[in-house]
Amino acid sequence: MKKIVLKAAGAGSLLALLPLAAHAADDFTTTDPTTATDAAATAAGGTAAAGLVGGLLIFWLIFLVIGLGLFIFWIIMLIDAFKRTNWQDDNQKNLWLIILIVSIFVGLSGLAAILYYFIIKRALDSKATVANTPPTQTPPAAQ
Repeated sequence: MKKIVLKAAGAGSLLALLPLAAHAADDFTTTDPTTATDAAATAAGGTAAAGLVGGLLIFWLIFLVIGLGLFIFWIIMLIDAFKRTNWQDDNQKNLWLIILIVSIFVGLSGLAAILYYFIIKRALDSKATVANTPPTQTPPAAQ
């Protein structure tokens, strides 16, 4: 009894797919690529596909260049954080080193590098240039 039910279920499944197979076969048998309209449709479809692939390739290359640039920028900011000596305290240095290192594993390395640049690097560089500039001396007045 069980075998009969399984055979009937299998036959029913195949019969349910029969119209789909007939429709697919009909699509392939009625198109003749030698006719002008079918050839034009085929060429237009190929051109559209090539344009789509080309556009996606350009889109992918743009994001690849941006990602590579952000990765290089992240490396430069990480090296700057390691070598910088004019921190306000060591805790700030440790915090930014942890943020920069963890950000690569989370996938936010570009954002962390940009934040480090605008929040820390520019501020500490401007303080360093102000501290390193010698005071201007005015010549003594002629008597």
